[in-house]
Amino acid sequence: MTIGLPLAVIMAVVVWVVLEKTKFGFELKATGMNKNAAKYCGMKEKRNTIVTMMIAGGLSGLGAAVFYLSGIETWMVQQTTVPGMGFNGIAAAFLGGLNPIGTIFSSYFIQHITSGGSYVDKTMYCTQISDLISAFIIYLCGFVFFFKLWLNRYLDKRDEKNAAKQVKGGEK
Repeated sequence: MTIGLPLAVIMAVVVWVVLEKTKFGFELKATGMNKNAAKYCGMKEKRNTIVTMMIAGGLSGLGAAVFYLSGIETWMVQQTTVPGMGFNGIAAAFLGGLNPIGTIFSSYFIQHITSGGSYVDKTMYCTQISDLISAFIIYLCGFVFFFKLWLNRYLDKRDEKNAAKQVKGGEK
């Protein structure tokens, strides 16, 4: 283990505190949810978007610096760890529920799946089976998000129709 794991946990906690407990974090989340509504509320949506990208780039740069400067890549079994890092990061974020604390645990899980791809029996499976599993996780998490959004819209429309029927029934 290198300094990367404690540093990642510390940074995830810092990001969680900033997003959940500060006005600045609320503005960033509001801008991410709906930039037009954030603009209407008086928030600087362009500034918030740029600051969000700067924070994301800084965290990515910190992760890459720790990865390469710690020398851990020389001990990696896999030959192609770098190209899949962004893809695995998306899978970890989705699986963690887009929560910084949940992402810690899900990234640990995704890393074990990715590392396990190097140890599979090459006569029965190809090493890319781990990438396929990560892709399934991304698609299923996206499907759950889409289904949740669709179900909420459906229930809202149903509630509006029921409320309109009750108003009509009360008028007669």
